[in-house]
Amino acid sequence: MTAVVTAHGLDDLLDATGRHPFVRWEVTDDLAATWWASSDAVAFQRTRKAVHRTVNVLGDDDGVTTLLDHLPEIAATVSPARRAFSVSVPQHLEPRLRERYRVMDGGDWEWFHTTSAPDEHPSYERVVVLDDVARADEVKAFLEAHSPTADTVPGQGERWFAVEAPDGSLQAVAAWGTTRGGAPHLSSVAVDTGLRGHGLGRTIVGAVTRRAVAESGVCTLGMYSHNDVARGLYLSLGYDRLCAWASRPVVIDR
Repeated sequence: MTAVVTAHGLDDLLDATGRHPFVRWEVTDDLAATWWASSDAVAFQRTRKAVHRTVNVLGDDDGVTTLLDHLPEIAATVSPARRAFSVSVPQHLEPRLRERYRVMDGGDWEWFHTTSAPDEHPSYERVVVLDDVARADEVKAFLEAHSPTADTVPGQGERWFAVEAPDGSLQAVAAWGTTRGGAPHLSSVAVDTGLRGHGLGRTIVGAVTRRAVAESGVCTLGMYSHNDVARGLYLSLGYDRLCAWASRPVVIDR
C-alpha cells in the first residue's frame, strides 16, 4: 500500500492544493490541524453546519484512491467514537469508495465560486432585502412549496433577499450566509414554481452575487447535482464549478 503522510496546518494544505478555492473558503485553521496527503491528493476535514466533522478527498485519481485505502486510519483521528462517518469524493470516483467499504445513501452536490460580478441588469432593482425574522413563517412556507430541499432556513443569521410581487408576496428568495473561511455563500435560492422561466432566478442570483463580490471580492454557492437548470444559470453568471462531490456515510470496520 502506498504511503500516506500525515500533515498539519492550513498554510501547508493550501500549498499542497495550489490554494484551491474550496480549501481556501471551506477549511479553517482548526480543521486543518491534521490532514493527509498522498501523491497529488489530500484528505482534509470539513464541516459547515453539521456537528460532526467530515472528510473530503481531493486531487489526482490515483492519489485519491490511495487515500481511500487509508480511510480507517483517517477515521481513527476524525471520528474515533463513530463506526460510520461522512466522506466526500469526486463523483466519478464514488465507485472506488463502494469497492472498498460499506457505503450508505448520501447526496451528490457541486460547489461553485466566482470573483467576477455579473454585469448590471435593470431587473436587479427588483431585488430587496428581506426581513427573514419578521417574515419567517412566510419564507418557510415559500421554501416548502417551491424548494423543499432548501438547506437554509430563516432566522439563523443569514442575510435574505427577495423579489416581490406588487402586492408584496414572495416570488423568489435567496439566503446569503458565510463559509467557514469567511466567503459569502448563497443558498436556498427558490423561485415560485408558477413563475419559472421568466428570469427571476437569474435576477436574484445575479443581484446578490454582484453585492457579494463588491463587498468581499468573492461569492460561493452549492447545489444538488440533479438540478441542470440551476447549473446552467450559475455558469452563465460567471461561476466556475470547481467541485462535484459524492458525499456518503461510510462504515469503517475497526
